[in-house]
Amino acid sequence: MRTTPEQRLLIAKAIERGKDINIVADIFGVSQKTVRRWSNRKRFTDRIRKPKQSKITLETELAILAIRTTFKWGTARIQQGLLNLPAYAKKALQNTVENVHLSRTAINNVLKKHKLNGYQNESKRWKFFRAKKPDELWQLDPKGPFIIQGEKYWFIICIDDYSRYMLIAEQLDHSPKTENITNMLDKLKKKPEKILTDNAKLFSKKWERWCFFNGIKPLYAHPYYPQDKGKVERAIRNISEEFIHLMVKFPEWLNGVIGDYKEWFNNFRFHRGIGTVPSALYVALET
Repeated sequence: MRTTPEQRLLIAKAIERGKDINIVADIFGVSQKTVRRWSNRKRFTDRIRKPKQSKITLETELAILAIRTTFKWGTARIQQGLLNLPAYAKKALQNTVENVHLSRTAINNVLKKHKLNGYQNESKRWKFFRAKKPDELWQLDPKGPFIIQGEKYWFIICIDDYSRYMLIAEQLDHSPKTENITNMLDKLKKKPEKILTDNAKLFSKKWERWCFFNGIKPLYAHPYYPQDKGKVERAIRNISEEFIHLMVKFPEWLNGVIGDYKEWFNNFRFHRGIGTVPSALYVALET
């Protein structure tokens, strides 16, 4: 019969207390040779080990739970939040930490422990082309309306296809017009070779005229095929989940805080699609 670690420990302790080998062997149903072997060991390497103390401190665990319950983020965004959160997000939380490096598995284990892991909706994975250099192609898309505090808001997002650098992140309190978008683009120091938008009426003759005078080739996505504008759609999803939808809880963010999000997104938020922060790849920064 194979003895368990608990039995081996009891055998050793019984011999140490002077119990007869024959009696110990009979009690545990083993041979005298087995009793001698375990009683002669000064150190028992297979004794029951104490559970290892978790590297996740109480403060870190509370921060993970706070980010999850407040912002409804998944493990990837929580991982980013433990490294660095924008100032406005820190103010919204009671428990925060900084410069904490944890794997997504470790974070998920914390969420699983408190039954907060898992997602209701599975996202669809897309595969995209990618520009070869900054300013070769920009993707632009207006989104809205979003209802915040009973008011309607629209958001204009424009990113560089190569670096994912967010060039424009602006909110409007009215449905955007072509002039609104071209005015935003005019403020940028650089212009792209091409710019990809959807085929809405917003991007018609006035838009094409502006592109012509600025030496830009306008491109249009296929109808009912959002994969064409996959990068800007993903950027809009990020800003929606990390900022816009949270303004229902934090309406004070309406007052110009979107600029803080844009700076954080470009300079501090690690982007898994490019393996770094967008500003590290976008050489020709706009003013």
